[in-house]
Parts: sequence; C-alpha cells; structure tokens
Amino acid sequence: MLNFKPASPLLLLFALTACVAPGVQFPSLERRPYETNAPVAAPAESPTPSAVLSAELATKLNALLAKHTAANQDFLRGLGAVQSTASKAAGTAPGSEAWVNAQLMLSRLDKMRADSVAVLREFDGLITDAGAVDADMAALVTEAQRPVTEDVAAQSAEIARLSRLIGE
Repeated sequence: MLNFKPASPLLLLFALTACVAPGVQFPSLERRPYETNAPVAAPAESPTPSAVLSAELATKLNALLAKHTAANQDFLRGLGAVQSTASKAAGTAPGSEAWVNAQLMLSRLDKMRADSVAVLREFDGLITDAGAVDADMAALVTEAQRPVTEDVAAQSAEIARLSRLIGE
C-alpha cells in the first residue's frame, strides 16, 4: 500500500507560479461577439442629426430590409401549419409518424427564416464597418437593423417553443 504525504502549501504555490510566464499577455477568455446569439451593435448613443447615410448605403439597407421582410412573411405564412402539426405531435413517441412530420415541418420553417438570419449577419458586418469610420453612422445602421433583430429573436423563440412542444 502506498503512503502519500500531502504537499506543503508553499511547494504548491511555487509550482503554480512556475506556470506563469512573466510579461506574457494571454488572450481573454471572454466571449467574442460571434460566440453569442446577440448581434453586433453600435454604442448605445443615439445618432446625431449630422450623420447622413450615403445613397449607396441607404440602397443596401433597403435591399437588406426587403430581403428580410420577404423571409419573415414566408416564415409567418408557414407558422400556422407547423403549429398545428406540432400540437398533434405533442406527447407522441420520438420516431412516430406524427413526430417525424412535425420535425420535418419545423426544419422547413427554420429554413424559411434563413434569409432573415443572413440579413442579420450582413447588418452586423455593416455596423462593424461603419463603426470603424463613424460612430454616428454605425448608430444609424444599428437602428435600421433593430426590426430584423426583433423579428429573428421572435422566430428563434417560436422555433424553440415548437421544438419543446414536439419533444426530442
């Protein structure tokens, strides 16, 4: 039988300090913006009247908003049928016909919102680019992004709710 003596606290402290290299800057362990569900946002300051969108940027924002609107309308049109199918599948065994049908319809519903999620990513890139040039411009782009952010969050919440209803 082996008999171990506990190490002295001083020895442990010495061993731990040997693990740290002097003057070395380690990367932060904080989450990066792309590691969360939260979209990139400009500072909370409101845009000043002096910030004006260029015609090119305004056209791009309008195109993104139109793309999102179409995807959101598709999502809302498909939602009723998925809700009905999910309600029928609630409590059924995984792998049953009702469960499989509900899972398929839920996948299709999630695909219907793909353009909205893509638009949100594009807005994040525009906010980052605008913030590098002008904080007021980034605030204007963030404000234009707000309805997309709210709609995508509502879509995600509904998909999560339906998924819980169907069961794993």
